[in-house]
Amino acid sequence: MEKQKSTNFKRCPGEICMKTAHILKKAQLSEKAYAQMEKGIYTFLIDRRASKDQIKKAVEAQFATKVVKVNVLNKLGKSKRASARSRKQIMTGMGRKALVFLAPGQKIEMLSPKREAVKKMTKNSKEAKEETKPKEEGLLSKIRKSKPEGLEGK
Repeated sequence: MEKQKSTNFKRCPGEICMKTAHILKKAQLSEKAYAQMEKGIYTFLIDRRASKDQIKKAVEAQFATKVVKVNVLNKLGKSKRASARSRKQIMTGMGRKALVFLAPGQKIEMLSPKREAVKKMTKNSKEAKEETKPKEEGLLSKIRKSKPEGLEGK
């Protein structure tokens, strides 16, 4: 029997060599992550076998930035019931997370928050709506205008 070869990684002397595309799974985008992005710290969910050096090389290769340091965290999973009627427990949320610190003045455009552009757009859109929107009259003024002539004297 032949062993199946995995295309994601292979054994190198002393460590596992992985393809850079398989190291970074996805970026973590949350309120806390966006606040850290303004300081130059980006958060990624990564493969469990990846080392700090491999993560640094993968980020530099994929996003063309200079990485200063990398912190790695192991996330513990939580148990969750498989369904409401069964007693089976499933572990969710397990994985590994990397905090990547970029050199000062550098950022990843694809992931960085676009707050300035959104603020400008909302101001312009509010002004445009006010200009195009005619002034609406209240409900009572419409009723008073639509009264038949015969009922006004009563």
